[in-house]
Amino acid sequence: MTTSEQLTIDQLEEAAAFIAALNTNKKFHIGFCDTEIEDILNDLHEDFIVENQVNIFVSRHAGHITGLVGFDIYDGIGEVWGPFSSEQHAENQLQLWHFATAKIDEIRKFIFFINKENTFQQQFMDTIEAKKSSDELYLKLAKATFQPVEAVESKPYSKQDFAQFEAIHSQEFPNTYYSAKTIVVKLHHSANQLVILKENHRVQGYAYFETDDTQQSSHLEFIAIAPDYRGQGLGKQLLNEALTLIFKNEAITQVTLTVNNTNTEANRLYYQTGFQKVDALVSYLLTF
Repeated sequence: MTTSEQLTIDQLEEAAAFIAALNTNKKFHIGFCDTEIEDILNDLHEDFIVENQVNIFVSRHAGHITGLVGFDIYDGIGEVWGPFSSEQHAENQLQLWHFATAKIDEIRKFIFFINKENTFQQQFMDTIEAKKSSDELYLKLAKATFQPVEAVESKPYSKQDFAQFEAIHSQEFPNTYYSAKTIVVKLHHSANQLVILKENHRVQGYAYFETDDTQQSSHLEFIAIAPDYRGQGLGKQLLNEALTLIFKNEAITQVTLTVNNTNTEANRLYYQTGFQKVDALVSYLLTF
């Protein structure tokens, strides 16, 4: 008999081991969930516990975890870790999904990142009527292969930049998972960085990175140039300057990012900078 349950904090190491085991195989792989138990466990503690409630749910058979789904919640949006299923049993996974979502009532929108080779979970997206939103590439840049720039004009974000930064972010990413206000709040985590490029007090562009020193990695969440400043090579300048600033942190050995597979201009820039493809992901959206 398969049962469903919500995990407690002392069960997170078991969950991390289950995720790590499945995520090494692209046929089971879910984007952004890592493959090392210690790194996954750090993320679970940081992003999946709200007021001592763990937003991770599992199915069990004979005492062993056979399925898992977790929710990293912000602004009414849930980035889904999973669904993971070692048995790939659609009925049991649907049971777990209904059990988990019944426990989480503040989520209005679910975002999924499924490996393109994970056909079982793509079929499950059809079952729950999640809509495909994009094909994404997951890229990685090793510090050892990056040539830092000597002159850096970009500066860390300051409060007087907010109105212009928010205008650019809202225009370029109108339906994204982080609002400008959320990004600024997340800067309270000192490892995260918002880099601003501006001239004569006008914000020309920005880049936002989330960094985890324990994983020796930083993820480029957003980068954008304001429409009035495009076609001047500022995107390349900002990217290289931001990477130079990020890699000054000796703990960081790599930077990752996700980009739409059809964004040929951005992809060309990333590949020219030294990024290499790690995974092809399919993004899905489920709204209520």
